[in-house]
Amino acid sequence: MERFIIILTISLLLNMQTLFAQAPFSRGVNLTEWFQAGNAGEIKFNKYTKQDFINIKSLGCDVVRLPINMHYMTFGAPDYKFDPLYFTYLDSVVRWAEEIKIYLIIDNHTFDPAVGAGPALIKVWGQMAEHYKGHSKYILYEILNEPHDLSTQDWSTIQQDVINVIRKKDTRHTIIVGPSSYNHYTELKNLPVFSDTNLLYTFHFYDPFIFTHQGAAWVGLQAFKGVPFPYDVARIPVKQVSQKDAWGDSLLSVYNVDGTAQKIKSLIDIAIDFKNTRKVKIFCGELGAYIPFSNNNDRVLWYNAVRKYLDEKQIPWTIWDYGGGFGIFNKGSEGLFNHDLNIHLLKALGFNIPLQKIIKNPTIHSNEK
Repeated sequence: MERFIIILTISLLLNMQTLFAQAPFSRGVNLTEWFQAGNAGEIKFNKYTKQDFINIKSLGCDVVRLPINMHYMTFGAPDYKFDPLYFTYLDSVVRWAEEIKIYLIIDNHTFDPAVGAGPALIKVWGQMAEHYKGHSKYILYEILNEPHDLSTQDWSTIQQDVINVIRKKDTRHTIIVGPSSYNHYTELKNLPVFSDTNLLYTFHFYDPFIFTHQGAAWVGLQAFKGVPFPYDVARIPVKQVSQKDAWGDSLLSVYNVDGTAQKIKSLIDIAIDFKNTRKVKIFCGELGAYIPFSNNNDRVLWYNAVRKYLDEKQIPWTIWDYGGGFGIFNKGSEGLFNHDLNIHLLKALGFNIPLQKIIKNPTIHSNEK
């Protein structure tokens, strides 16, 4: 009998630890290029509707991460007071999420080293916490997307100040925190042990970067296109331009090691080690591969490898993104939910597959959806 009680106690403790390490959601999408505007008046609010949230939930998603250029939604220094139009729009989105019972991460996607790491964060999150403190558990606050240009230690001091400001107004909602260096998983270990227990720790995953961002001019990889996944020496492309690109060349030179599912697992294990050591909740807030210059079959294989391992290790995730350049619609399509979904990609993500209708003589556009 005593042995049975001991075994039962251990089992209960292990189950409690597992529950403690879980986020309240499992998988979802980032709704990009919507609230990422220069000011509240520039938000194209009709880009998405409640039906889009219903569609996303029908895929099997239980969370939407909403990137917001939050500082741009204000009237600026010194008070950073929000434009009332911003709350009008965001209140509608919050209401949709609560009505259909899908979690909504309010992600502050603005970063300006001159203001974003200090006064502006305190001002905007004080207002946000006051405004949404009475809302349901389905709302989460993400302090700042991909902080950089400062150490994780310095950023953590600022992050603690923001946590304190939020908690003076709102003791209920989960706050999402993360490291500097663009929320890189290797920086998780440098985060302090925050006193607040209602936190979710985030990291982003885009490795191998030469694959996920091939052809992307904004990161300087425009010369590298057609990189396969997994690594295949016969398919490694010739660089598109002649000039030397030291960073891209260095990434490609080790791609025979980095371009494998095993390497992906070993990198995600860094985040898993942090989770297990600290006994905290973590989630992957962004993962994705750029559409325009990658082979779709290779994208599918990459998503399958990353998603399966995250699921195996019970790490929730939100893909970057839904309808943009990293999205789940077929390349060059209109982005219609009942017609243009990338079915093979959905399968790789473990999503439900909605019925797709055939449209006669569809108009094909060259732009990325």
